[in-house]
Amino acid sequence: MLPADRTKILSTGGMVAESHRSDATKFLVATETGILHQLRKANPGKVFEPVNEFAVCRYMKTITPEKLLRSLREMVFEITVPEDVRKRAALAVERMIAVRPIAGVSVPAAAAV
Repeated sequence: MLPADRTKILSTGGMVAESHRSDATKFLVATETGILHQLRKANPGKVFEPVNEFAVCRYMKTITPEKLLRSLREMVFEITVPEDVRKRAALAVERMIAVRPIAGVSVPAAAAV
């Protein structure tokens, strides 16, 4: 079990803001490793270690705001998934929306479950 007083569930912006505000000098980051560069750049005197160094999403690297906007405007790049996958994904999105922290405001880990 993780200590609730030291465990936070944050958006990307929230992680950057919290790491900047915090007096801590070492952080364990349990998300896609692409955030580590941004955290290290914003906080050169602090150490950021991934919980899983292999947590890399190659697809995230290919999505750009321009491609997303084009997809929504022109209805291109449609992806079809099996219904059971869609239901699980919808549940995950609903949970994220339910947590809904404001960027920079942390939510205790127990509240996010």
